[in-house]
Amino acid sequence: MNVTLHHHTALQLRGGAVRVAELLHREFLHRGEQSERSFEFRETEEGNGLVAPENTGQAISRESLLHVHSTGDWVKLLAGLQRPPVITLHDCDLFTGGCPYPLNCGHFHNNCAEPCPRNFPECFGYREAKRILVDQIQPIFVSPSRWLAKLAKDALPGHKVRVIPNGVPWPDAPVSKNEARKLLGIHPAARVALFVAHGGALAAYKSGDKWQMLWDKLKIRIPSLLGFAVGGDTAGQKNDLHTWPYLDRERMLRMMAAADVLLYPSLADNHPLVILEGMSRSLPVVAFSAGGIPEQVRHGETGMLVDEQDFDAFVEAAVSLLSRDRLLRDMGFNAFEIGAKKFNTARMATDYAGAYKQLAAMDERKSIKETH
Repeated sequence: MNVTLHHHTALQLRGGAVRVAELLHREFLHRGEQSERSFEFRETEEGNGLVAPENTGQAISRESLLHVHSTGDWVKLLAGLQRPPVITLHDCDLFTGGCPYPLNCGHFHNNCAEPCPRNFPECFGYREAKRILVDQIQPIFVSPSRWLAKLAKDALPGHKVRVIPNGVPWPDAPVSKNEARKLLGIHPAARVALFVAHGGALAAYKSGDKWQMLWDKLKIRIPSLLGFAVGGDTAGQKNDLHTWPYLDRERMLRMMAAADVLLYPSLADNHPLVILEGMSRSLPVVAFSAGGIPEQVRHGETGMLVDEQDFDAFVEAAVSLLSRDRLLRDMGFNAFEIGAKKFNTARMATDYAGAYKQLAAMDERKSIKETH
């Protein structure tokens, strides 16, 4: 492609949308393409690329293709565009009255009629303004999951949504569990469970406030179990559940390699990178059948899925898996092998290249039409 790819996000460093944008940015640079990034909220003093939502359209050159991953204000961003972008729907915010996930909200299926049960102001008008702008701009939509793609197509009639699953860097061979445990000081024979979510106990959609309860029930069933909860604001330990507020990516991946199972009781999710990163470290998952998670985790093959919000069933599934050494090994192996084919960064970038070519062709047709 003889164009520059321009990836735009709300945040500079944190979150799944930023991670996907950065992975695509680096992959296309590796392939010899031109790629750049911008963001709306600076999280470090280093790096250029600070752009307000309303100025995003003017910040890119005529030869660039804009890929929007997230924004703090969809109305301002869309209203400032002169050409259609690629938009990846990392959550539902673009087509709701303000919430990232509607869950079981009846108002969502009634065009976010007011008053909003979650207290989002002017929810109907905000949703309608975004829909009108989307109809005017005609972006190319991408969703990492079929689940969210269906929600988007229902909420934005007349628009197609490509499904391109997320991808993460994948090692050529499984990482040694014993070596990871040695580096972290974990006994080779220990049974280890891991919770991960940005925000930790405050992560509402990830059931962060239920982690300790789930852990306490697991400890009754498996007294020798050792646990780690990563992503909160404070460090601590209660009933052998060790809370770590932050781990850099290298240490997080090492922690995943050292664990036996990822416990991921998310109530709403699109296509979480945490699960893919766990799979890349041969880590089976116990999760709710929420959102796009069943498109990542194969029940009984790479992990265990239970009905949404059935916390007792979640505990039972975790106990069943943690009590069976061979099942843990087999599911971990399957997670690595299946994920290596479906959820690697190179595959994701190749799929997005098709969307970029479509956008470039649309731009070319528009330019020819304008010159005549």
